[in-house]
Amino acid sequence: MPEFLIPFLTGFSLSVVLLSVTLFISRRISFVPRRESSRKHKSAVPRLGGLAIAVAFLLVVVPNGSLERSPAFLGLLVGTALIVAFGMLDDLVPIHWTIQLVFQAGLAVLLFFSGMRIWVVTNPFGDPYFLRPEANILPSLLVGVAFTILVMNAMNWADGVDGLLGGVSLVAFMSIFLVSLRPEVNQPTVAILACVFAGLSLGFLIYNVPPARLLAGTSGSYFLGFGVAALALFSGAKIATTLLVLSVPVLDACFVIVSRIRAGLSPFHGGDERHLHDRLRQRGWSDRSIMISYTAVSALSGFAALVLPAAGKAFFLLALAAGFVFLVRGFGRMANMKQPV
Repeated sequence: MPEFLIPFLTGFSLSVVLLSVTLFISRRISFVPRRESSRKHKSAVPRLGGLAIAVAFLLVVVPNGSLERSPAFLGLLVGTALIVAFGMLDDLVPIHWTIQLVFQAGLAVLLFFSGMRIWVVTNPFGDPYFLRPEANILPSLLVGVAFTILVMNAMNWADGVDGLLGGVSLVAFMSIFLVSLRPEVNQPTVAILACVFAGLSLGFLIYNVPPARLLAGTSGSYFLGFGVAALALFSGAKIATTLLVLSVPVLDACFVIVSRIRAGLSPFHGGDERHLHDRLRQRGWSDRSIMISYTAVSALSGFAALVLPAAGKAFFLLALAAGFVFLVRGFGRMANMKQPV
């Protein structure tokens, strides 16, 4: 299958080259954006990894003649360019969370009007729900916006420990690739794009494995989250698979949002170390152990998404949710919870 292997290898190779150049420049130019993170590195780590993989993506897919130049494809390119500009600005001068949320919603609207929208919501225990956006765009638009924001924030918050973002992204894109090849789905364009994203994720992971030499930054986490959401929304055939593969980051995001609201805090204002990876670290887990555990659960979830029927996926997700709640509650209340400034 050279039509899929070549984009993967090209994305991987080009990302490694650009990440190497980025790392070289970052160590020699003082104005390169650097910012301390929750990882508590011994020294500041450059946050330009996202810029390198986004540029690599554009360099791979734009000249690729086998990719259909559809409105959806153009929407993906425009969204990538917007994310690079917005992410670089946020890495230089942190942008308020409300503006970031509006930006994420704008990206979701861009995907919708580019043709990447949800037509049907699967019901594992009965008939599916048809949203019919051709008759009324509002239900499909709202579900698409909510899905995109959830995925982008789940991926962004997963970038709290070295290696998590790259590992989970790699599994997510490989799962989307395999689903796209199924006869009932048959989306070769999505499969090729998923291979490119997977190659980029693997290349970034090499530089982001603990201890990280490069961080993704806002541009990187948003770019990979946007890519996952966009490919999942393409014909709406991979929503359940994506949510299952990203089950731990998504459950973590939902838990943190609810926890902050109950505490009277902004659901999107971080700095309080409520995430599962923060709690695991406080329990003495190393960053490498957290990365391997997250990636392993994502891989298991991806396998379940590929082999289980709809009802089986629902029960598997419920079991993961129950295990997640049990694990978090087992930790108890953190003794010294940080409060956001």
